[in-house]
Amino acid sequence: MKASFIKVFGFFLIGMLSFQLSSRDALSGSIRSDIKSGSFYPSSRLKLEQAIDNYTYRAGQSKVKIPLDKSIKALIMPHAGYIYSGFTAAHVSKVLSGDSIGKVILIGPDHYVGFTNGAISDVDAYKTPIGVVKLHEDASKMRLESSLFNPVPRSDNIEHSLEVILPFLQIYLKEFEIVPIVLGSCNTSLVASVVGEYIDNNTLIVVSSDLSHYLQYEEAVLKDKETINMILNMETERLKLNKNSACGNIPITILLDIAKRHGWSPVLLHYSNSGDTAGNRSRVVGYCAIAFY
Repeated sequence: MKASFIKVFGFFLIGMLSFQLSSRDALSGSIRSDIKSGSFYPSSRLKLEQAIDNYTYRAGQSKVKIPLDKSIKALIMPHAGYIYSGFTAAHVSKVLSGDSIGKVILIGPDHYVGFTNGAISDVDAYKTPIGVVKLHEDASKMRLESSLFNPVPRSDNIEHSLEVILPFLQIYLKEFEIVPIVLGSCNTSLVASVVGEYIDNNTLIVVSSDLSHYLQYEEAVLKDKETINMILNMETERLKLNKNSACGNIPITILLDIAKRHGWSPVLLHYSNSGDTAGNRSRVVGYCAIAFY
């Protein structure tokens, strides 16, 4: 009986250890690894850079009216697999120059875990096949100075909304540090107020969000047009109530709140959905790239 108990207990300990090790897969020491490479985007640096270069070249053929007398303050970018949303994401290349941007506040939605307020990683850096991006000192300051933000390792291990847009920024901005924020349900006005305290002239806010999910092509185009117009018209309250408008509804709402406080104005850079790229038109996901000046 005693030997049997020891044997069972031993298997239990081994199982617990295996679970703990697997839950740390994305967190190799103080660096968050690129857990979505090879699925959402290429795992090879060369192939990843070639893919982004190709999307960027094609995006360069699009005509967009951009304010020449104002500096870029924020972006909304999609976070799907690159074969679906990479072309739209690459349109931010039209407005980005790394000369004056040293800090990027990344804000994305929680897709998997389910928590309140914000998760800010306590790692030192994020890794992609292109290289390592350090966390800005403001990441730890936010965690220490506000109860709204805490590390959530489980989210770090599986969330894709920030990682997927990072390679584009690495190509377009070169040298910068990040404040990675993943948001669950929260008081959007309160979060906007706290995040706003960390904005200076060298800061770019990048919100990660797709638009409608799994509608038929024509229905999605109409739905996404409605959502985009809400963003362009800064209709925060309507956006909050609009079902299936965007998976990053909360981060977008926070960005609009910050934009209103700072007097920023949005400009649509590009819209598409997965039916325009590599997907079936019977069930599509919408994407937009929007810049704020």
